Amino acid sequence: MAFLKKYYLHIAYIAIVIIAFAHNWSISLWDQDEAAYAGIAKNMVETNNWLIPEFMWSEIHRKPPLHFWDIAISYNIFGINEFAVRFPSTIFILLTYLFVFIWGKKLFAGNTALLGALVLSTTLLVPLLAKVSVTDATLLFFSTLAALSTLRLLQERSLKFTLVFWLAFAGALLTKGPPIIIFTGGFVVLLFIFHPNRKNLLRLHPWFFLPVAVAPLFLWGYLTTLRDGGEFVNWMYDWYIAKRVGGSVLGQSGPPGMHAALITGFFIPYFMFLPKAFWKGIKSFKNRDNEDLMLGAWFIAGWLIYEFSPSKLPAYCIVAHVPLALLIGKRIVHYTKEKTTPNKALQGVQFTLLILITTALSVASFVMDLSMSLKITLLTFNALMIIGIIVVIRLRDRLPFSYSVIGLNFVFLFVITIVILPQIDVFKDAPRRVAYYVKENANPESHIVLANKKGLPPSLPFYHSLYFDEISDEEDFIRLIDLYYSPAPYVLVLNMDQKAQFEAHDPSLEFEEISAFYVDRKGLAAYYVLMNQLARAK
Repeated sequence: MAFLKKYYLHIAYIAIVIIAFAHNWSISLWDQDEAAYAGIAKNMVETNNWLIPEFMWSEIHRKPPLHFWDIAISYNIFGINEFAVRFPSTIFILLTYLFVFIWGKKLFAGNTALLGALVLSTTLLVPLLAKVSVTDATLLFFSTLAALSTLRLLQERSLKFTLVFWLAFAGALLTKGPPIIIFTGGFVVLLFIFHPNRKNLLRLHPWFFLPVAVAPLFLWGYLTTLRDGGEFVNWMYDWYIAKRVGGSVLGQSGPPGMHAALITGFFIPYFMFLPKAFWKGIKSFKNRDNEDLMLGAWFIAGWLIYEFSPSKLPAYCIVAHVPLALLIGKRIVHYTKEKTTPNKALQGVQFTLLILITTALSVASFVMDLSMSLKITLLTFNALMIIGIIVVIRLRDRLPFSYSVIGLNFVFLFVITIVILPQIDVFKDAPRRVAYYVKENANPESHIVLANKKGLPPSLPFYHSLYFDEISDEEDFIRLIDLYYSPAPYVLVLNMDQKAQFEAHDPSLEFEEISAFYVDRKGLAAYYVLMNQLARAK
């Protein structure tokens, strides 16, 4: 890969880091999961209860504790802020790229590992996990480490790979529980059936290491049981296992094939490579091509079972994104070596899809009457995409085509994360703006009452908890009236109906309206802040 000079790679590395960290300190928390995790970790730090995850309006977001512990540790380093919330996820995504590159070089010929890491870092889901603090970034890292160590064990019978596998297994269990069992179980079984070095898998010694790896999770569960009599553990089993096996939760359902469609959508920047990459991975089970077989088994183990689960979420199959990126990397190596390009019809489909996406964003900005600056940004983005595609096509005979596509995708992702995301934050950051308004205008001793409970966005109590100690929720109007006229400073955060009731009671009352769109549902999140006289006496 002589044309890829070191300084080009250095630019790519810098771009990957910038994309991962940019604006993580300024974009408001996303509801629901990220804000809930931020609140749970904050509660752990403040109450010293590191066992049972708890925070207002966050019951359904409780999970095994490792992700919360990571955020809590980050709080102790950086303070309680958005950057600290996202720091662990950002690091785990960057580590995933790094291990794909470093360990992948030992497993795959040519520059497959390097290109696989570059492809993975320029798709439409994995890079964004570095910018939102959910458990999937941590789970992806441990799952990838488990997969890579398994493949290294097939290559070299070394105890260190066995230990890495089980450490990754234990970390994934403490992050999200069952998914790592589903993935590694399927992966090892497929390799044991089809891979010629299957006997090396016996070096995993599950009869000894499996109980050791699950011990931290069981110890945590035992300690939580001592604290609450088993209430939380029983809830976890019912919510995360029983309900998902028997049906979907929160309407997150879909037919078989939905995950394949989602994965294809997230890999639109590499759509022209997908058919051959998929085919090579599947065909490997017949022709036993060693590299493709390993990646094909990895992909199927991370994807197939979820097609038959009634509960569907895009990140369920995140583990399958890594082998698919590596399979695409192999195709790029092949095209570069043979000095050929993917099918021109597929090229046309990919470029058309990218233009349609950027054009749709531009049109939507006018239909939704967004800010002029955002309209100009999206129009410019649309123009840049068209120009970039033309340049890639025109330079087909001067530069390796596949690498030009990677460069175009870097630009595509760079614009989305660096330029567009900060501009759309204003459309979702009402909870933060409400809390900041109250902080600037209310008595610091005020009691905050969150009466607007629509959607139960955890970001609303989280941001208020940064500035005030007393926070509660209450919807009953009679009770709200009593609180407003009580001899104590109260700030009420109301919905539109509650505001109308207060106005009917006393037309002279003054409200501050702050609104934005909900992230997880349709409609406008409109908050009306009402302070009594003692709360205004700042």
